[in-house]
Parts: sequence; C-alpha cells; structure tokens
Amino acid sequence: MQTQSIDPLWDEGISSYLLSQYESQQSPLTMENLQTYAVEQAVRVGDLLETLFIMAIYGEWTYSDAEGKPQELDETALDDFYAKGRLSKEDLAAFSGVWAPA
Repeated sequence: MQTQSIDPLWDEGISSYLLSQYESQQSPLTMENLQTYAVEQAVRVGDLLETLFIMAIYGEWTYSDAEGKPQELDETALDDFYAKGRLSKEDLAAFSGVWAPA
C-alpha cells in the first residue's frame, strides 16, 4: 500500500534554514535574528515570520513573549498580522519575544 506524501503547509526551505540557525546558536530566535537572516538570505522578514507563525499554529514551533510566557498563535492572529500588507517596524516590535522548535 502506498502512502501519499502531504505537502508541507509552510515554506520548507525557510523552515530548514530557521531550524539550522536555531541549532547553530543553541538558543531561541529573536526578531533581531530574523531581520539579520532576511538580509543575509535576501528574503522578506515577513516570509520568515509567516513560516514561523504557521509552524507555531501546527505545533512545530513555539512563540514566547518578552517575559517568556508562551503565546497561542492561530490563523486569526496571522490574518491580523498581515491585515495592513507590508510589515512596518512597529508591526515587528509587537514580536519582541522568541521563537523555538516545540
């Protein structure tokens, strides 16, 4: 019996890159890290955040606020995050916590 492979719900290239960066630095990823990675990889920081959001929604990664309290992220939060279109510095400042694999 053949099993059918399910396509990932997020960008696998970004996912793999973020996991390798996490493993390399052995600490959760910050917004500063993400902004640096975006420049180094010539991608939008929004693409990195979208991937992290989706992975958090599906339990693969977690987001904790600046006080270290885990935050529940859902599709509504993702939709709200992108409601304005392109992300501003103020939008990014709302995520001053850290991201880590679950």
